[in-house]
Amino acid sequence: MGMGVATRRLAVGVLAVLGLAGAARAADSAAALKIRILSSRPDMVSGGDALVEVRGPAKGVTLTLNGRDVTGDLRRDPTSHSLRGLIGGLTEGKNTLSARAGGAKATLAVTDYPITGPILSGPHINPYECRTEESGLGKPLDKDCSAAERTDYFYRSTDGKFKALASAADRPADLATTTTIDGASVPYVVRVESGTINRSIYRIAMLEDPKGWNHRLAVSFGGGAGAKYNQGVNDAQAALSDLYLSRGFAHMVATELVNNLHGNAVLQGETLMMLKERFIKRHGVPKWTVGNGGSGGAIQQLTITQMYPGLLDGLQPSLSFPDSTLHTADCGGLQKYWKSDAGKGWSQEKKTAVEGFTPGTCRAWEASFVPVSNSGNKPGCDLKDQSLVWDKQTNPKGARCALADMRVNIYGRDPATGYARKTEDNVGLQYGLKGLNAGKISVDEFLDLNEKIGGYDDDGAFSEHRSHGDPIALKAAYASGLLNGGGGGLATVPILHYRTYNDPLGDIHSRERDMTIRARLVKANGDGDNEVFWVGPGASPGGPRGDPAVARSFALMSGQALDAMTKWLDRLAADSAPLSHAKVVKDKPAEAKDAYFSPDGAKHVEKATWDGPGGYNTMYPNHSEPRIEAGAPIANDVLKCSLKPVSAADYKVKLNAAQLARLKAIFPTGVCDFSKTGVGQVPLKGTYQRY
Repeated sequence: MGMGVATRRLAVGVLAVLGLAGAARAADSAAALKIRILSSRPDMVSGGDALVEVRGPAKGVTLTLNGRDVTGDLRRDPTSHSLRGLIGGLTEGKNTLSARAGGAKATLAVTDYPITGPILSGPHINPYECRTEESGLGKPLDKDCSAAERTDYFYRSTDGKFKALASAADRPADLATTTTIDGASVPYVVRVESGTINRSIYRIAMLEDPKGWNHRLAVSFGGGAGAKYNQGVNDAQAALSDLYLSRGFAHMVATELVNNLHGNAVLQGETLMMLKERFIKRHGVPKWTVGNGGSGGAIQQLTITQMYPGLLDGLQPSLSFPDSTLHTADCGGLQKYWKSDAGKGWSQEKKTAVEGFTPGTCRAWEASFVPVSNSGNKPGCDLKDQSLVWDKQTNPKGARCALADMRVNIYGRDPATGYARKTEDNVGLQYGLKGLNAGKISVDEFLDLNEKIGGYDDDGAFSEHRSHGDPIALKAAYASGLLNGGGGGLATVPILHYRTYNDPLGDIHSRERDMTIRARLVKANGDGDNEVFWVGPGASPGGPRGDPAVARSFALMSGQALDAMTKWLDRLAADSAPLSHAKVVKDKPAEAKDAYFSPDGAKHVEKATWDGPGGYNTMYPNHSEPRIEAGAPIANDVLKCSLKPVSAADYKVKLNAAQLARLKAIFPTGVCDFSKTGVGQVPLKGTYQRY
């Protein structure tokens, strides 16, 4: 993604005005020279150019790239007193930047990658269909679905709508103005820059007036958890968010940052890294970057920050899940059993004792994220060319659209089948264990359920046998960070979750997930004090879809969350102490505390707990999940449990000899021992891993 001299000088001029992140650091001594890449890590540059800073002597500095003099591209930055410039002409692969001033010398090795990627995530998925035409960007330019960059203009009208503009100079009669959080009052005209990076279609929106940018960047992440073999579709209006633009934020979206596309946080994080690099090269280093997004968008913020610290400085997840390894396959098996002759006699109360969720929630999960080759994708894998889709008889090497296939670079392939290794496992899991011990289901009901629950085969079809997770994939899920263990960068970012309360609706976005996330952060970091949870009213059971009261509740929390996060991140940016968990907690503002919102909009500050006393759990009680009801901890971070022998002493109900013998036959290798680490459960191997 090379740039002309005029564009580079424009970027340098913007940088000189802004005072970039890192400019507040202590300057190097006059006798020393230091070269830094401001737009990315030096070993992960993309697109053939990089924003470079040279610190040291005030005069007489020369800079060369691979022996070519590029000093003319540098300008003195009045804030940092360093030399900065966008240096183009990098060759793909290894490069050397060399600086000299008198007797002082400095060199920096720089590795450049193509703008089409990949850098870290491993080989691109294949087959792959482009969607540039559907996204209004014309025919793809190459096999990597590249598109020419373009700029569109919109304005916010006085009736609160975004409308297209023919040019930036147009000033319609109904043009609104906006006042940013920095106090700049500007015409509400928005510039949207579009293009492709790492095969993803991106859109970046900013107020057109240069005074309008508040020097902060917001990135929105989309929901779902899909496995599609295409580029995804969006349009320029996807970046038009009044919440952010009216306050002066730059706002970025991209097709890859929609979890329903590929469901792979390794790839999503790499794409965010490359997108942020592009933004910095054009506009300068933002004061800070904040994420937002619900459901699968929350998953991305959490897992990307664990894997790739520093890309997001603050998180605003809504309707949160910890990650995409949600054990939802359990619900498919349970629904199969409830529909069987043996399960038809179970009352709703007994089903709930096993499922944990409110009625309807497990049923809603039945067809969601189950490890099936064509789950939820019609046409299969969202491919136009259906001849490319896997079929066991006619196309055994075709595209399989399960999440594991999106993560094959991380999980690996089973040499026996050629399929991506899978993590789904329910060996030793005692469904309904808590209900049995509480007397809510009988011993015989417990035994029959666990005897017949079964699992899934390699093709995602129901099997009478339990599911077995692949040991290599299990270890990789933990080591990579695809399972969110609460580590990596999550200890040192402000996190403010918010959600409407959907539990009574049988909605999959149930509140207990918040408590699971907090339990993992506490387990990894000793406390969850950098994390805040807000819950507000949701729709009533049987109420209308799109209930305006729910929309108002969500909008209220969204605005207050952004204001609180802005104050939090501004404090951190102004605090010269090194970034640490303690610093993040110290700089947390009073507005950023656990709270619940009552239907009248009032905010009640109270610590969120699993089942503690108080108004929070009275108004918005937590429910549970099948694995927690089977004895898993609230952290629910075990993909495959360690086993222990069956023992009658472990149950609060009495088992007769025949029942005990049957139980041992159901679990010949033993039952889950959640007091032990799970099989393959290892710490995060590291950040910015390569595959």
